[in-house]
Amino acid sequence: MNVDCIIDVGDFLDAQGLSNPTLEVLAATEQSYRALLFQPAGSFVGNTIRIGPADLEFADRQASALLEMATKRGHHLVVTPEYYLPIKTLLKCVLGDNFPAADAVWVLGCESMTPAQLAEFKANAESTGKCRVFYENDEAAPAQGNYFDPVAYCFLSKNKATGEEQRVVLIQFKTISSKDPEYFENGVLRTGKHIYQFRGPTNRLALASIICSDAFNITENSDVLLQLTEDATLLHIQLNPKPRNTDYLKYRVDTFRRHERTSNCDIVCLNWAEDIIFLEQEGGKEHKWENEAGSAWYLPHDRASSDDALVEQNEHNGLYYSWHRRSRHVLHFHNAPAVFEFSVPKVVHTGLQVHAVSCGPKLEGRYVWDDAGGWVATTACADAGLAQLFACDAKVTTAFTALSKDDSKLRVERAVAISCGLTSGADDWHAAGTLKSLSMSDDEVTKRLTVRLERNEDSDAARHRQLRNVSLLHEILATAQLPLQIRNLSGGGASVYWSKQSPHTNVIKDGVEPAHVAFLGLQPDQRRIENACDAAYGLLHRENKPGRRHRVAVCYLTLAGPVFPEIKQLTHIADDGKSPTSFARG
Repeated sequence: MNVDCIIDVGDFLDAQGLSNPTLEVLAATEQSYRALLFQPAGSFVGNTIRIGPADLEFADRQASALLEMATKRGHHLVVTPEYYLPIKTLLKCVLGDNFPAADAVWVLGCESMTPAQLAEFKANAESTGKCRVFYENDEAAPAQGNYFDPVAYCFLSKNKATGEEQRVVLIQFKTISSKDPEYFENGVLRTGKHIYQFRGPTNRLALASIICSDAFNITENSDVLLQLTEDATLLHIQLNPKPRNTDYLKYRVDTFRRHERTSNCDIVCLNWAEDIIFLEQEGGKEHKWENEAGSAWYLPHDRASSDDALVEQNEHNGLYYSWHRRSRHVLHFHNAPAVFEFSVPKVVHTGLQVHAVSCGPKLEGRYVWDDAGGWVATTACADAGLAQLFACDAKVTTAFTALSKDDSKLRVERAVAISCGLTSGADDWHAAGTLKSLSMSDDEVTKRLTVRLERNEDSDAARHRQLRNVSLLHEILATAQLPLQIRNLSGGGASVYWSKQSPHTNVIKDGVEPAHVAFLGLQPDQRRIENACDAAYGLLHRENKPGRRHRVAVCYLTLAGPVFPEIKQLTHIADDGKSPTSFARG
């Protein structure tokens, strides 16, 4: 792939006698833009005739309602994923009342189009004289594939000669086939060579999209990758059962490894919802894809917030936080089908520093489909697997009695971190940008207990191991002989919990001070025990709340039963001007 394949939309339009659109998403101002991203569900068909929604009429109703909402509310960016939007919906958009405003662009992943369908669409769309349709010349032999995988950019331009407003549909094709097991797409896909990139005034900001396996091509060319991700928004639309496949995410790792000055970008991945159905033909046998969704928004470290208030607001609506090891915020979409409505700060703005908006995208609303009413806003807290985890075992349910009444996922993560001895020992261990379970490596597998985003055996095993350890800790507190410093937690009635008022403790019981009790599992090694004891004591000691400074314990299981190792700092003689005392020995 050559650098020449990136076509500047402004230059392209100028050669056609049209003006470059003035898009709000590319205006380097402090004003946030508004976006709608659609993660669809349903069955899809994939055969030698076409790839797209199996029920085109239903897809047309949903997509038409989406575009109507975008038109009425003036959203600046609308995105649908690969192979989704029906051709008939796109034509209705062009010929009807629902079309982007002068400051908006719609990036619509469409169902497959044959050369004949493209020509027919162009003829119909241009029949009124109010729209121009562009796509690159198809010079391949007929035997080189049956159809294209298109994304349609819809926006308003002006005729430079007359000043007349002009609707434009600019169609980009996927450049390389996907890595499916039987190389099916390789045999049916006609590919393009161009990626179109929009640029704002003075070329300060840019926007482009890639289609699924285009990720392979841009990874191979560092110059192309740089151009697409420097002070830019890059949309990655997909119909992908495994969006975290190493080959598909490598371009993100390569981008995040670069110096922050040349990797200031938003990367927005939009896939279909989880668990969609594949059909080889309409009405044919159904194949469960058992796919992940994997939709996510990636941002640099200084352009989003990990403050609890924003994280909690987003998570209630269905947008979940992780922290990438390469200093990136990652906001994961809920896996279920929905329209996600965002307010998004610009990648760069040239206004006063006092106006800098560094909170990152806010999920203002999530809309679900109602056959009678179309897209309906939902205020219910989206469940991402936490309810199932709480209900998987009676002992787990009992252990999480206090936490299960709270819809804060961060509280659960923090309580479990202390309960399993997974705090770092640093005072800010519980911050969303520091918490171990919210961290993410280059493989992008999440470690969160409260959000199950991928089908990964190792992360599932870790979740169940943590649940088991918390339930075992709860049982030990109720039945074992506890050390002196936490003995008033014994006999039942203690619960696992976390609060900002006591951020380094995890066990509460009516009438007594909260405590920090970490359970390390079955026969941990000595170094693990010592580190856990030091970290636990240090947190409460530095917090320095007299009523609970000594309320710390570590335990683990042996074949003989639970053991509470001595925390050496608690056995030091404390001279408070009275009689010598050891918190651990009385």
